[in-house]
Amino acid sequence: MDLAAIKELAWQSMGERITHPQREKGFIYYHGQRVAAIALQLRELICPGDESYDQVILVGGWFHDVGKGLEPHWEYGALIAREMLKEHCSPRELEQIVEIVQGHTLRKQRDYPHYVQLVQDADILDHYGSLEIWLNFQYCALSGWGMERSWEFYAEKYGEQITKVRALLNFPQSVEFFDEKDRFVRQFVERFRREGRGELILEHKKAKD
Repeated sequence: MDLAAIKELAWQSMGERITHPQREKGFIYYHGQRVAAIALQLRELICPGDESYDQVILVGGWFHDVGKGLEPHWEYGALIAREMLKEHCSPRELEQIVEIVQGHTLRKQRDYPHYVQLVQDADILDHYGSLEIWLNFQYCALSGWGMERSWEFYAEKYGEQITKVRALLNFPQSVEFFDEKDRFVRQFVERFRREGRGELILEHKKAKD
């Protein structure tokens, strides 16, 4: 595969698009780049030494959300990816990439190959941790809401959402990273809530005491 040409196609098709009113231009392009990177890191942990599907995972990650804005985006995305990439991949590679795009959001619905499951998990992992905070703040700010609305989400909805999404992960290693992201968010939100109410905090002093 000509990865340079394919990455340029990804930029041309997604780099300037606005697919969500509360997200920045090109979000799905940068999200796809991160998902591909995360999926390959997971592959190194879960299938060390097996690089046979790395290019398929990489391109599948780049293009998994190419259909965003057309729902169901995984089905339209599969059609778009097939057409865009047919001159740049072997027939076998193309089918595997299309399988990733079509299956990335249909988690736990059938026994997908590991290269699909890796992108499924990477897609979830990218949406949580520091990025989850960024998306929450951006959504609240663009909606004209104050920080109290963000606290309400974390107090009322975040825990239920986390439990539901965690159950969709395929690999124990993915769960470990997900739990670490969750811990970070909860710690940050607690400090955010306290400082948002005007509280001064000296954590290092508390640790010494």
